[in-house]
Amino acid sequence: MNHCQFLCYGVFKIFLKVINCQPNTSVLCSYFIKTIVFWVIQNNTSLSWTPENLLTCFWESFKLLIHMVYTGECPNFFIPQNNMFRVKVTGSVQTSLLSQLYGLYSKGISCLLLSEKIRPYLSIAILNKTLRVQTDENSIISTTKLDISLFTELSTFNQEISRIEEFAVYMKQIENMIGIRLKSYEKVSLQCITSEVIRCIAMFLQCRINQNETRNKVFYMTKVITLLRQSCRFGCLSDILYLAMYFYRTRRYEDSLSFLHKAHASMSLPYVMYHNHVNVEMYRHYMERNTLGTKMRRAILQDIVIFYQYSYIDELVLEQGMSKKHGMHILQIPPLVMLHMLFILNHHRLGDTVRSQQSLHDLQTLLLYDDGVYVPPILRDISWQILGICQQICGDYSGSLRSYRYSLQQISLHKLQKATLLRINSLPHDLTF
Repeated sequence: MNHCQFLCYGVFKIFLKVINCQPNTSVLCSYFIKTIVFWVIQNNTSLSWTPENLLTCFWESFKLLIHMVYTGECPNFFIPQNNMFRVKVTGSVQTSLLSQLYGLYSKGISCLLLSEKIRPYLSIAILNKTLRVQTDENSIISTTKLDISLFTELSTFNQEISRIEEFAVYMKQIENMIGIRLKSYEKVSLQCITSEVIRCIAMFLQCRINQNETRNKVFYMTKVITLLRQSCRFGCLSDILYLAMYFYRTRRYEDSLSFLHKAHASMSLPYVMYHNHVNVEMYRHYMERNTLGTKMRRAILQDIVIFYQYSYIDELVLEQGMSKKHGMHILQIPPLVMLHMLFILNHHRLGDTVRSQQSLHDLQTLLLYDDGVYVPPILRDISWQILGICQQICGDYSGSLRSYRYSLQQISLHKLQKATLLRINSLPHDLTF
């Protein structure tokens, strides 16, 4: 080390006391810090190791520490295949340490003022802004943005599985990954895929029950419910709606409503994330200490995906068929729209007119006043179509006609025009002219 490199290591080692001030994150040692400085010296050849550039060198080393904690990997400088974080920086400790480091990073170079030994030398210069340090703040993004990117990518999986051979292939792949040491994003990806596969198996069994291909229907119906519950355990927060759909389709309306109330309570929490919409502060406050898998189960809403090969809900069979004829294999429905739809239909089947009308009003209000947060513009065609279907079932023919016409005016993602026209033609003729 030259003189500046040695000073950087010394500053970093002193600052380590600030990092280790919390009991559940005091896992870093000076050897880790020395290793990180070694890696910065070797890999960042553009960095000028001179005394006037000392704080910039420190900041580069600090950012590398954050990166290594995030990935859970700190290769030994002399034996790179030896990950020194393998035992110490894992699980909740890793999550807590990353949160603390990001909090320090957010303060910029002034985080050094938290050290009692460093503060006297830097306070005047930093507070008076006479000391300028190039910190390249855009090189690390927040964990919330990383979560948004990850869960957005996972939401595109939506694998259509229709043959028993495909189930066997996926389950074998999942089985082969069990026991392998996976990174956090790999674990949550496996968790998401497992949930999807289990749900597809449940729908496959339900399809066979509907086609009278099973002898013991009660046994297989119990299996379907068990599989859907398991899918909810692995999947995201909104997956409970698939279970509510199943109970509605099998005429267990009270059970369906019970799960809908649970879903509504969970989906209304302030830290829930849907696509890239989330209250960042609330999400960080409630979710920062959780694993990615826990975040997915408790805070992530994803669109409800209905494959054309399975009958999830009778009221959408026409839309599934017409959409399939135009090359669309799925209906993609915003979770809040599906939640309100199931509330409307369950209350209607139970003869509870007051509650069905209130749920209708809630869905209509959502579509009229939402600015794209809960009903993305690309999904408004199916959303207005669903409102029209619910209004028609409940006897509000004028309202359903308006909703169908609104559906025709939206971006035609699902190719529903023919289905919409058929719905309009099924209304009383004195309304359609």
